[in-house]
This record gives sequence, C-alpha cells and structure tokens, in this order.
Amino acid sequence: MIVNTNLSALNTQRMLFDTTKTASTAMERLATGSKINKAQDDVAGSAIADRMTSQVRGLNMALKNAEDARSMLSVAETMYLDQTDIVQRLRELAVQASNDTNSAKDREYMQSEVVALVAEMDRIAGQTMFNGESIGGWKNIQLGSNAGQSIEMHVTTLSGHSGTTYGTATQDYAAGSTNLEIKGLSTSGPFAFGDILIAGLYNPDSYFVQGVSAAQMHDDGTFTQTVSLSSGLATSITAGYEIVSSVGTIDFSIADDPSTPDNEQFSLGGRGSLYSIDLSNDAAGALQGIDSALQSLASVRVSVGAMQNRLSHTISNLIGLTEQTTAARSRIEDADFATESAVLAKTQVLQETGAAMLAQANAAPQLVLELIK
Repeated sequence: MIVNTNLSALNTQRMLFDTTKTASTAMERLATGSKINKAQDDVAGSAIADRMTSQVRGLNMALKNAEDARSMLSVAETMYLDQTDIVQRLRELAVQASNDTNSAKDREYMQSEVVALVAEMDRIAGQTMFNGESIGGWKNIQLGSNAGQSIEMHVTTLSGHSGTTYGTATQDYAAGSTNLEIKGLSTSGPFAFGDILIAGLYNPDSYFVQGVSAAQMHDDGTFTQTVSLSSGLATSITAGYEIVSSVGTIDFSIADDPSTPDNEQFSLGGRGSLYSIDLSNDAAGALQGIDSALQSLASVRVSVGAMQNRLSHTISNLIGLTEQTTAARSRIEDADFATESAVLAKTQVLQETGAAMLAQANAAPQLVLELIK
C-alpha cells in the first residue's frame, strides 16, 4: 500500500473528467440546438454546413428574385391589356369613319380621339415602371445562388410606332455595321427605301435606309430582308437582342424647303404606324396598320405569358432545392435532442458514481494508519 501516489484516485479523476466533458458537450448542444457550436466539434462538417448556408440563403434570395420578376411581368401584362383596349378602340373608330353616313366634321371628331388615344398609348409605354425602373428592355434575372445562374428576358414596350414595320436582327452585328438582316412580320413589312430605323427601342440613334433587298416571305407569316443603312450602327447588337423599328418615312417626291427647320419629306411614324392614321382622308387605309399593331400586341403578350409560366416552374424548382439543401444542412449541424438527452442522463449518472468512487479512492490511503498502529 502506497500513500504518495494514489493511482486509483488518478484513474477515477481521468474517468470523471471525460464524463464531465461529455456531459458539458451534451448540455451545450441541448442549449443551442446545434450539434456544431465551434469548428473543433466537427471540422469538415463545419465547413460543409457553412457552404450549405450560403447556398440556402442564396436560393431564398433567388426565389424572391423570381417572384419579383413574375410581378414585373404581371405589370407588363396589364400594360399590354390597356394598350390592346386602346388599339381596339382605334379600330372601332376606323371602321366607323369608313362609313359614308359620317360627315367630314364627324370624322374630324373621330380623328381628335385617335390623336389622344395614340398619345396615351405612348405615355403608357414610356411611364409604366416597376420599382422605379423602366419596365421595357432586356432584364437579367438571377435565379440561383451562384454566378451565371440567371436568365435574360426582353420586355417589349409598344408605342404609337408599333404598327409600322419592325423586326429583329437575325445575327450578331458589331458597331459600325451597315448591312443588317432583319426578320419581321409579313403583315407590317417589308422595309422600303426611305424608312428611318431605330436599332433597339431605347437607342436614340436613327438610321436612314438607303437600300433594301428583296424580302423573302415565309409560311409562318414572317419575312427576312437585308437593309443597307446610311451610317454604321452606333453600338453592337446581338441576334434577336434588339427590336429594329421603322419609325418614319422620307418621301422624296416632296421638295424639301431649306428655309424651314423641319424636313417636309419626313413623315412621323412611317408606313402603317398608328401615327399615320388619318380618319379624315383615309379611314379604310388605317385598318391595316391597326391590325398590325394588334398582332404585335398579341405577340408580345404571348412571349410575356410564356415567360411567366417559365418563372412559375423556376419558383417551384427553387422551393424544392431550398427544402432539400436545408434538410441536408440540418443533418450535419442540428442536434438530435433524443440522442443528446440520453447522453446527458447517462453522463449525469456516471458523474455521480465517479464522484463517489473518487471519494472512496481518496479514503483508501487512510488504511495505512491501521498498519502503523
């Protein structure tokens, strides 16, 4: 029997230390609800959980982005509905004015309503906004938690020019290009010598068409045509990326008066545009441009509706991704209360017995006194 070194007490202390440490860990996990409270608890799991947290938070924000984009498209849909009502009213007026039961004065009254309605159509196109930003143009929608997980969509805003010839570039063109191949609707085209073009609805630069090729008409109601511009493009454009609209026509049969600041040869709106509606002199001729505008509105409404459906599926997918990623993260970092409470109960019993055994081990050296007596 020895006194200086109590091996039993040391062994019991070591066991009691381990039990206390396990109990402390179990209580920490039960208090926080998390299995990983510091990196040393699970080094690899901590890094994986942090990465999954970034993904989950990114997916939640992407879900909000998709819902905001769908709301923006709903605003665009409302804009198109209002504009369609305006164009339908224009058509009613054109049909009414075509009837010879109306006097010249009656047609003047109808024309004044046409002017007001076309101006309102332009105002709606220019002032419809979402979150303070113009609703028209190309929009990049971030639909994922990582870079590059996005889609681009174009929201077309149709104005009083929309009834005239328009189309999209069939391929990419660099700045300075003068020859463009354009695909447009057969009901409004093709382009003609003397048209004034704008490449993109929001590009302020206009171009004079100094040459056109023979248009190729297709069975799907579209045409393809190459136009030659008097000057090169101010900026590059991408295939299908920008609308190319004819917004005016130059009539070289009219002599230009250099003494006046305005060009009498230039006609705002171009062939068939809503700006060219003249119910006083050619009510029947206005119907073609109005029908073209209605077809344009129907086309853009279809594209917006398709994008809304696409976003609905995207939202459903994002919800599923978020749910499953959150579940995977939970398995790594969330505490299992059933397991931890069982561990705590066991360690508490072991702590009590360990303390009792340590007391016994500390009392053992006192037996030496019995030998000395």
